[in-house]
Amino acid sequence: MADIKASDAPHSALRYRSGFFLLAAVIGAVVGLSTLLLIELIMLVQWLGYAEASETRFAHILSVRSDWQLVLVPAIGGLVIGIVVQFLPGKRYHGIADVMEACALNSARMPVRSGVGAALATGVSLGVGAPLGREGPAVHIGASISAYLAERLRLDHKQSLALLGCGAAAAVAVSFNTPLAAVIFALEVIVGYYTLRVFTPIVIATVLAMLVRYAFLGNEPLFAVLPHVIESNWELLLFALLGVLGALLAKGLLLMIGTLQTLWAYSAAPGWLKPALAGLMMGLIATQLPQVMGIGYEGTMLALGGALQSDLLLYLLLAKLCVVALALSSGFAGGIFGPALFLGSMMGGLFWALIGLTGVSLSEPGVYATIGMAAVSSALLGAPISTVLIMFELTRDYDITLGVMTAAAFASTVMQIGEHGSFFRWQLAKRQINLSRGRDISLLMTHKVENLISDDYLLSDSDVTVGELSARMGSQRQRVVVFKDEDVFVGSASLSMIVAYSIEAGMDSPAIEAAIGANYSVSIMTNIVTAVQNMAEREHEYIPVLDRSNSEKPTLLGVVTKSDLLSEHYDVVKRAREDEFGVT
Repeated sequence: MADIKASDAPHSALRYRSGFFLLAAVIGAVVGLSTLLLIELIMLVQWLGYAEASETRFAHILSVRSDWQLVLVPAIGGLVIGIVVQFLPGKRYHGIADVMEACALNSARMPVRSGVGAALATGVSLGVGAPLGREGPAVHIGASISAYLAERLRLDHKQSLALLGCGAAAAVAVSFNTPLAAVIFALEVIVGYYTLRVFTPIVIATVLAMLVRYAFLGNEPLFAVLPHVIESNWELLLFALLGVLGALLAKGLLLMIGTLQTLWAYSAAPGWLKPALAGLMMGLIATQLPQVMGIGYEGTMLALGGALQSDLLLYLLLAKLCVVALALSSGFAGGIFGPALFLGSMMGGLFWALIGLTGVSLSEPGVYATIGMAAVSSALLGAPISTVLIMFELTRDYDITLGVMTAAAFASTVMQIGEHGSFFRWQLAKRQINLSRGRDISLLMTHKVENLISDDYLLSDSDVTVGELSARMGSQRQRVVVFKDEDVFVGSASLSMIVAYSIEAGMDSPAIEAAIGANYSVSIMTNIVTAVQNMAEREHEYIPVLDRSNSEKPTLLGVVTKSDLLSEHYDVVKRAREDEFGVT
């Protein structure tokens, strides 16, 4: 019988994998269609606001509209967004940072309501001209669909994590026609590691998503440019400098967004009104420079073609920084990759113009605009490998490979200097979530002591003597005692502490004098990392758990021992390693 089961095992595993691969294919197709619906929703809102809709001609549409329309439409859109956001979890827009959090800390689980809300908010935001990208919302929507199916099908953590990566990759692939970069982005940014167990279903989902895109949108690159050539290898030094500047620009953008968020917080404007006020200001800027609104396709294409003068490049760069900071700080929904492309192309073109003043021979300005895109994108996304690949797939310009790689590497390296390594990690840090500490520590921080509480302790009045207490603890084989005075917790001690105190003060001394006060305790919501640190600081083997909802009379819930905490620590890390390396 055992032989039969052993021989059937490979076939059972094959059926299991085949079923999951089929589910990945379904996710790819469904997310592909949902991303196309998101694009159509954006176009619908754009048509309602401006009587015409086009992703590639949006700046032209704005340029022929009246100034009042350019100001009024984003303001009204902002008002709608402000109202919609009030019904979302946390009263905020959710994006890629939330998907990263779900993967690292929440067992790949996400609320579906936030995905639906993100779709509505994004459709309105980008439809009225918010200067953001759609990749963030698309990824969040795809991940929400994947998480919903994983929960309904009761998939385990490994399967749920892989399925979340499938949804994210499918969304990126359809948004930008970049299947290869989408797969690597899902592994590099969303899942956080690579194994064949995760890689294969993500590839399958991406392939199905791309088939959906080909059927409806074709296979043209987003930025169809003529191939560029790097004239001299010495320019690699300039590309490295361009990477450094890209990281500094990214840091400057984060600083601007943070500063505006602080100003919004100090303002008297209610939260639901902030996007409307920001939309009003963005519209005023658009009356002079309509190219900065939306994804900015036309402005980026002109920069890639070297058709913009240096003064216009500077104006567009500064204006785009302002409108992006206004949009993200006030609550507009959208991604950061679209703005990164525009900002990078302007920065690269301006860099070429400034270096050209020295009279040195340079490659054409389109080379620097493209490499500038890679520099800023790599810094903001925190994903240099994905950035290199996505630049090639967006432009199909492979002859500047060395320049793109150089700029992306230097941009990512400089971006790591300081507190935040990417826009997404900066967003998480705003919510007191720090994935840079390592996946293990971040995961441990989500596990609370509430499931480790034990009643293995001796309860005693505070007037007992050391001799009486040590005898009771020894006879009952208890290692921890908790003192109560009229049902109020007053302190605790271990057997070793009682014995040590008896040697010093005598058996007839009050045992309560050997105890630690009520401040040495934790709540049920304390994570296991903090609990272990508290024990280590006091060099104790236990810690009491209290319910302090009544501050005058805290309730003792039990104790947690170091051995149980360390055992839980080991199990959590072990499960994380099994997921990461595909161990079953």
